[in-house]
Amino acid sequence: MNQMDDPDEAQAAVGPLILTFLVALPFPCPLPHGAVISKLLPGTVEGLEGIEARATQDGPALPSTAQGRPFVSLKFWQLKERQSGTSMNLQALAQVCAEITGKPLPEQDFADGTVDAYRTVVEMVTVHSADRLHPQETALREAFVRCFDVLTDVSSMAKLVMPHSHPVAASEQTAVALWLARTVAGSYADGWMGVMALTPPSGPLGSVLDETEMTRLNAHLHRFWDGSPFELAMERSTEANRAFRREGDYRNAVVQAAMFAEIVLTSTLALMLWEEQLDTPSIDKAVAVFDFSRGGGLATRVKTEYAPRLGGVWDSTSPGPVHDWSHAVAALRNRVVHRGYRPTYQETETALAAADELLEFVKARLAHRVTRYPRTALLTLGEPGLRRLGGWSRANAYLQDPAQVPDLWFREFAAWREAVDACLS
Repeated sequence: MNQMDDPDEAQAAVGPLILTFLVALPFPCPLPHGAVISKLLPGTVEGLEGIEARATQDGPALPSTAQGRPFVSLKFWQLKERQSGTSMNLQALAQVCAEITGKPLPEQDFADGTVDAYRTVVEMVTVHSADRLHPQETALREAFVRCFDVLTDVSSMAKLVMPHSHPVAASEQTAVALWLARTVAGSYADGWMGVMALTPPSGPLGSVLDETEMTRLNAHLHRFWDGSPFELAMERSTEANRAFRREGDYRNAVVQAAMFAEIVLTSTLALMLWEEQLDTPSIDKAVAVFDFSRGGGLATRVKTEYAPRLGGVWDSTSPGPVHDWSHAVAALRNRVVHRGYRPTYQETETALAAADELLEFVKARLAHRVTRYPRTALLTLGEPGLRRLGGWSRANAYLQDPAQVPDLWFREFAAWREAVDACLS
């Protein structure tokens, strides 16, 4: 078969195309070999009217209600695999591809070696209008996502039947997919095929931290050990991106992004309250602010506590970073936690971006109010951040006071915050 280099070649075909993707899952899925699950999608596809649609050439026709409708159909292959199989799973993919196209197997004997387990390959089939194949890469990814959404449904529901089975499949956990395209009445032998790169597979350690990176690591460690809350916040941000980009766990990514944003907001307010009480040491004001029974939760604090101290727009109904955090992060997190909602790729990407923008907004406001909150600004932004956002000259003037010992600030803050938390518990 030929690589579909020119989408016009496909558009010249009569009627819509059947697209097939082959993916070898990183974890086996417990559906039996040969099992087929299909889902009809809303809408219609021009050119399918009156045609008996079959997801696979040798499979049964889809029900009459499917005529003219877009669909996704999954067929599960359980292949015996040696433990020495490559992380790209190309052997398993090539075997299925050879079987459904009629091409001979590669010379390598796949049956040799000790069989340790099954490798699940899913044949995902959907229909796609030929006039929507440009640009080709975008069209293929759109169809792939459509298929994988159904596979995720099947995988997650299978865990209800077999709770101790492997994690739910996610496209970010797969390294590569094979795709095939044919006309509704044609065969794979006369169609097109190619390889679609997905997420690069994790490999062995290729490098170690250099001298500059080691300096950064030591700085983070000492800040963390001294009681900095921001290392914990950035840890949640890193976890959110890993869950999103590497694991495809959109729920976890949204929850982690929400935790990141809440730690940033809560820690910034706590630092400002700590700095406000330096002349007359007390925890009473902070206890009143953070007491849910008296001051309300985070949303209430955002409405009342930040604008008087930092300025800027903190109204969640007005356009800006706080509005985006409230709607794209906090509200989405509530849907995930309270309703079990599964966010989409786009919703998750938007949530992570909104959480990052909130952090930048907080930093910018602290730089603007560095004269009022020099310690909070220095502990949050440091010299590089204050030079970037402005305010370093004012912060540096504060540091010239010999009574100021920045190395002790996080430890002093952490002890004060522990006292506040003790009163709240």
